[in-house]
Amino acid sequence: MTAFWISTGLLTLLVLAVLCWPLLRRHGGAGASRKAINTAIYRDQLAELERDLASGVLSQADYGSARDELERRVLEDVAAAEVADAAPLTPRRLPRTALALAVTLPLAAAVLYVVLGTPAALDPAAREGQQASAAEIEKMVDALAAKLEKDPGNLEGWAMLGRSYMVTGRFADAAKAFDKAGAAMEASSEMMLQVAELSAELNQGRVEGRGRDLLQRVLKDEPQNPQALVLAGTDAFFRSNFADAVRHWEAVLAMLPPGSPDAQNLAAGIEKAKSQLGAGKASASPNTSPKAGAEAAAGKTVSGRVDLAPALKAKTAPDDVVFIFARAAEGPRMPLAVVLTRAADLPREFTQDDSMAPGPESKRSSAGSLRIEARVSRSGDATAKPGDLRGESGPVQPGARKLSIVIDKVVE
Repeated sequence: MTAFWISTGLLTLLVLAVLCWPLLRRHGGAGASRKAINTAIYRDQLAELERDLASGVLSQADYGSARDELERRVLEDVAAAEVADAAPLTPRRLPRTALALAVTLPLAAAVLYVVLGTPAALDPAAREGQQASAAEIEKMVDALAAKLEKDPGNLEGWAMLGRSYMVTGRFADAAKAFDKAGAAMEASSEMMLQVAELSAELNQGRVEGRGRDLLQRVLKDEPQNPQALVLAGTDAFFRSNFADAVRHWEAVLAMLPPGSPDAQNLAAGIEKAKSQLGAGKASASPNTSPKAGAEAAAGKTVSGRVDLAPALKAKTAPDDVVFIFARAAEGPRMPLAVVLTRAADLPREFTQDDSMAPGPESKRSSAGSLRIEARVSRSGDATAKPGDLRGESGPVQPGARKLSIVIDKVVE
């Protein structure tokens, strides 16, 4: 805010200097006298008369009359000019005008900014105050839920409540709200896909029940709907139907700008699905003892420490949710393991193993390499939003220990 006011003041001074300089400097010192100007005019008009006489436009008599009239007017002008030139022009300045301009211009600019601008945008405290905390959002959502309990027939209200629950990560509550919304969730393809997306969240990537029915309806009516195709591909992938996953995702990839982040992520998922085509499931050796199996599982544990960069601590609240995800370094973005904590608990030691996997097909130990991401969610949502804070490890192998992850970036 200080930089804004300094730059504004400097620009105002520059404009005032440009406008006031002509008013403050002396004028008129080098001006020509009125007598000299009249003499020059007389010479021009006399020369024109002579040209007209020479060309035959004027007769000698008309020329003589015109010249006499011109000489009479010149004598009158010369007499008046001598009186005027007797009082020399005094070079003068206009300080009062400059002072009035210096006062009124900044004042008018300030008034216009207050009326038409947004002064509150310069106040960091005001900007922070405009951003509701996670606790305030939860309070508003709970107030909406209480209102709907008294008006259970408000289907649009239940749909809104379900979407609010999804944003805050309360997926089980969102499912109940969507059930009460009934037909309101079928008003548009976007609403139907929200039910399908929620089903995928609750069923480890699979779309089940009503969500599956609605997803199939959208695909039938809008076979090129990108969101529907992505969900269908994810559902197929987690059902080990890798051929359908590739088919759906490749249809979306053709719609994306080549080289874009979304295209790169989707291409990695497609390669992961292709690599699974025809691959048989590895079976455990009958000679493997339970002890050896436990030791092998322990070898796949990933552990480390998550900390928050000191420069970003002022951007967090104690109750902000912190997600610690394990994802495949190449492949779908679906988390393979999740640890939840609070910003107040950072730094935090963490351990992730296959017991945290959302499904049997998404075990961490089956991934060739992993990325561990830690993110502070100001909204409490599992999906990244602008303003969230994040940090990430480089690719690591299952079994890596003593990782150090610093949350030092702001999500744009």
